[in-house]
Amino acid sequence: MITQKLAAALARHWEDGFNQYDVDIVMEPIGTDIVFSSPFVQRRTGDPQKVTVEGYDAFRDYIDDSMRRLPGIRYSIESSLVSTQTVVFVYGFTFADGTSASGVDYLRLDEAGKIVEWRCHYPQAFVDARL
Repeated sequence: MITQKLAAALARHWEDGFNQYDVDIVMEPIGTDIVFSSPFVQRRTGDPQKVTVEGYDAFRDYIDDSMRRLPGIRYSIESSLVSTQTVVFVYGFTFADGTSASGVDYLRLDEAGKIVEWRCHYPQAFVDARL
């Protein structure tokens, strides 16, 4: 079961890590066998069929690359929801040019409280405009 303390710690790693552009903070709760899914994975890989990044090192590289490609973006978690093995963050973000959007991240944890699955969700129009 995910406790309020664990959910708050995950939110802190998520929000602080991305807003401080600190890959180590983002990666601290990540499990070695992480499977990450985002509509934007294909943009980085150049393969329209590839929508996941698998494994700690590959995910770390993806996050590091994303942070370098999007300087000045700011995130704010608006709410979080929990279940027995998952946390969902609803958030907004603003790019350096002032445009903003929203997203939802689904995080599934293992028994040790490490994130083993992370799925990003965005409005379809947002995805279509950036692919």
